[in-house]
Amino acid sequence: MKQRLLYIDVLRGIAILIVIYSHILLFCVGYSETSALTNLLRLYFLNGFFFISGFMAYKTFTPSLLEMIKNIWKKITILLIPTLITGGLYCAYVHGNPCSFLADPAKGGYWFTIALFIMMIIYTIEDFLIKKLKNRYLQSAIILFVAGLIYSWHKTDMTSTAWANYLSLGGTSYYFPMFTIGVLCKKHIELFHKYLDIPLVKTSIFLIAMFGALIGYIPLLITSITVVLSAYFIVKDILNNHLEINEFQRLPPLKSNILFSIIYVFSDRILLKYISYIIFSYLKCHRM
Repeated sequence: MKQRLLYIDVLRGIAILIVIYSHILLFCVGYSETSALTNLLRLYFLNGFFFISGFMAYKTFTPSLLEMIKNIWKKITILLIPTLITGGLYCAYVHGNPCSFLADPAKGGYWFTIALFIMMIIYTIEDFLIKKLKNRYLQSAIILFVAGLIYSWHKTDMTSTAWANYLSLGGTSYYFPMFTIGVLCKKHIELFHKYLDIPLVKTSIFLIAMFGALIGYIPLLITSITVVLSAYFIVKDILNNHLEINEFQRLPPLKSNILFSIIYVFSDRILLKYISYIIFSYLKCHRM
């Protein structure tokens, strides 16, 4: 049985709530104008989803060729086939042409499932090849280099071509670095958490995130990374340091009722613990 990381479930739930909020604001209320808070929230949800996907995609074992093929087929059946069938049937009913689903740049709002599928395929093949190397840090350097190449391709005009549009390669190349950072954070999780526990590192990440999101003048990729990492360490610290074990056990299964679980985590006296955590952290830093 896989160990459940509650803070990852909560981060996923927060991203879902922000998606709902953002879509209600844009499509239901019709409020096209934005604000500093909305911009900050929107910087998290897609970047957060791809970070979490990469984080959960990493596996410690070395897959065989057969296992790699099985894993790719699993991604096809889970991500690609349902997206193509659902989108194709919708477009056949509405537009009379199922192929119009692929021609739509946004894929009816589901471009990210195709982008995620391509990311998973790239990483699965990449992981199979680099696991032949013994040095874990060399493996990570290669993964990061590939992510840099893919992201640099996003800066070219090729992302606006018809075939790139059909495959959602624009979104894939733009968000692949965030997926890769999730992989690397999980791969080196002990080192990752060690540095995140340093107050100066936390403060720097948070200030860069706030400055970049609310004021600007910081590259969007750097801002997005720091926003996701800020959410990561805030949620992780709250759950690890300010919730008791029996409160963990009373949480309903997130797989079936994730929204209720998120509401529970941030409600009642747990919210008071969060407020006290902020006050205590401020006073502690102020005395240092």
